[in-house]
This record gives sequence, C-alpha cells and structure tokens, in this order.
Amino acid sequence: MKEKNQNFFFELNLEADHCIKHVFWADARSKVAFEYFRDVVSFDTTYNTNRYSVQSHIVSCSVHVHLSVHHGLGALIYVGSFVGVNHHGHSTLLGCALMKNEDIQSFKWLFECWLRPMGGKAPKGILTDQCASIQRAIEPCMPITIHRWCI
Repeated sequence: MKEKNQNFFFELNLEADHCIKHVFWADARSKVAFEYFRDVVSFDTTYNTNRYSVQSHIVSCSVHVHLSVHHGLGALIYVGSFVGVNHHGHSTLLGCALMKNEDIQSFKWLFECWLRPMGGKAPKGILTDQCASIQRAIEPCMPITIHRWCI
C-alpha cells in the first residue's frame, strides 16, 4: 500500500510467534482531516452493545469479527475506529484498528500509533465507551485531552 500512497500509515504489533496481534492504519485523507477536525474525536470498539440498544450517533462502523484460528477455535477481533466530525456535520474517519485484546497495553499501543501520523497532536476531546482500559491508556498518551464517556 505504501508504494501506491506514500502518505498511507500502518503499524503492526506482532506476537512472539510472529502472528499479528494488532494492526493500525490511517490514510492520507485521515491525516489531513485530523488537521481540520481534531477538536473532538470519537474512539469506538463497540457495536450495538450499550444498554439502550442505540448505535453511536457519531459512527457505527465498528463491528466484531469472528475468525477461525488453529484447531477450529474462535477468536474475537475488535475493530476500533477514530472518527471526527467535519464542517458539514458528517463523520470522517481518522484511523482504524484491528485488536486481539482490549487491555491497557493494547490501547496504549494503539493510541501511540494513532498519534504518530497525526503529527503527535492529540485531540482537544475524546469520546469513548466506559471501558476502564481505554481510560487508563488515554491518561498517559493524551494527558491534556478531555475524556468523556458515551452512554
């Protein structure tokens, strides 16, 4: 992909056996959009999971994907999306990830990866679900960003 688009950014986090643990990517449009629409960003790894059965009003493009792995066992892969809102009030994608785990270290890795193509600039505010691991990962990675929970 880098050959076709020099501004495409991706990062892989591999396990000891060289299997992919996490993947993050952001294209050139995501990087440019962040420059203009970085006031408040939504980060979401949920899909139809809140108690009100209401999808996120900002974006509902995150899904859980079941993959087959060795010996026919299933593994849950979490899809995370960073989304901003443009000057027309439309959602604009600012980066995506596939994650094997939703623990603090995984989210820290992801937030650090996301900040690299965004020039190291954190958003003024970030909206997430009420995941304690996300909250604890945001604090060291984006210390001046205001963190709010979605319902």
